[in-house]
Amino acid sequence: MEEKYHPSPDSPTEIPFQPAPASYLKSLVTQAGARDPSHLIFGADRHKYKLNPPASPEQVRRFEEKHNLLLPEEYKFFLTQIGNGGAGPYYGLYSLDEAERYTEYLETTQTAAKQKDEEVPVPAFIDRRMTPEDWAVRMEELDNCSDDEYDSLIYKLCAGMLVIGTQGCTYDTVLMCRGSERGKIVYIDWNLEPEYGPFFTGMPFLYWYEMYFQEILQDHNLTSYGYLCLKSEEELVKDFCEMDKKTAVEDNRDVPPLNKEQLLSSLFRFKTAAAETIDFLAALKEPELDAMRTELLFRFDLHRGREVFEQLLSGSNPDAAICCARRLPEGEKCRYYQPMLQLLYGENVTEKNRLLYFLHDCKCRRAGDIIVFAMDNNNKEETRKTAVYVIGTCDDKMNYVRELSELMRGESYWLAHTALQAVFRSKCRKLDDTYLWMWKKYKTDRMMSANLKIAFQTNGISPQ
Repeated sequence: MEEKYHPSPDSPTEIPFQPAPASYLKSLVTQAGARDPSHLIFGADRHKYKLNPPASPEQVRRFEEKHNLLLPEEYKFFLTQIGNGGAGPYYGLYSLDEAERYTEYLETTQTAAKQKDEEVPVPAFIDRRMTPEDWAVRMEELDNCSDDEYDSLIYKLCAGMLVIGTQGCTYDTVLMCRGSERGKIVYIDWNLEPEYGPFFTGMPFLYWYEMYFQEILQDHNLTSYGYLCLKSEEELVKDFCEMDKKTAVEDNRDVPPLNKEQLLSSLFRFKTAAAETIDFLAALKEPELDAMRTELLFRFDLHRGREVFEQLLSGSNPDAAICCARRLPEGEKCRYYQPMLQLLYGENVTEKNRLLYFLHDCKCRRAGDIIVFAMDNNNKEETRKTAVYVIGTCDDKMNYVRELSELMRGESYWLAHTALQAVFRSKCRKLDDTYLWMWKKYKTDRMMSANLKIAFQTNGISPQ
């Protein structure tokens, strides 16, 4: 019988390996591929559950020497015994050759780290000791430095990290080779926003790799793999209920203790839930979690979800109702169009931009219901702009040409631009004078003039 390998996230990263784990992990990949033959899971259409041939120890050694890195033993085991990249979380794992494309700032750490003719590894900046404030300060430094200073700062930021895969867009998967996270997976957004630092999964490489395929075999939702706690449904609910007895719950990873929001969000891994979990969510009385628990109920029990949603909508927490409303099934949204519309004109609702996007999702939306809000100068410009955008998608928008023309001639550039985009592809000779007026005002503005040219073409007129 094949021996199974379950690396503990609490165990040391540098551990000896036996041949059995390689066959076990390869078998997991094969089983997951059989479970998802059409490659419907995000990223699977790229890696197709195929592993590359293993790398040789010599290839690994050359890579380490070139980049002044000592790769974690688990990762070297994977490269030489299982595969040099291929199937894995999100879009899969890079081979060593593919990883070369993402080592721009690693290659120079050898020379940057030399002190007195000796190579000294640059300490890892991505480390448990790094606070959110440290990250924000470093991002501010990157924003306000010269090109030469930028290179020096980014070298230090990237010290000890190896990009081993991508999640798409600007999000990458990083294996740390130095510091407190050595051998563990970190997620990073290369937008490098001050308020969004790296996400520490706390998972050693092989545990992170194995559990991804285990989640597939258990038919769990993998949208946020690595960001959510991997405990069972029952454990998550139990930990949540015990939170009032202690300040936080220890996860099974080497990460900071989980709070209630993190525990609750981890239930999104599941496509169905036990009756006890549904009862727990329906009875939960914590206003700051109302939106999340209602969204979970939409997923697990739509009838119970609607009951809670209607309670929030009728007054107990309308902002929470607005926050989760777009998660309603498409066929359910129009039934709540009128009560949500009433909230648009209410005084004590703060989430009006989200509310407008919900109205946009409703097939029964009407420009006549929203135009008064869009024309009200007391409303915030950004929210009015969203209202005009929604109006532009309504079948009855051309009944409000006078109002849209007024916005196009108004002082707000963005309201004028959005109003123009609402009508520029609809033939309406009543707008000719407004288009010509805008042409004189915005002739040198590339964005406005491009849209105006479409309006002229649509209406068969020429700018003067």
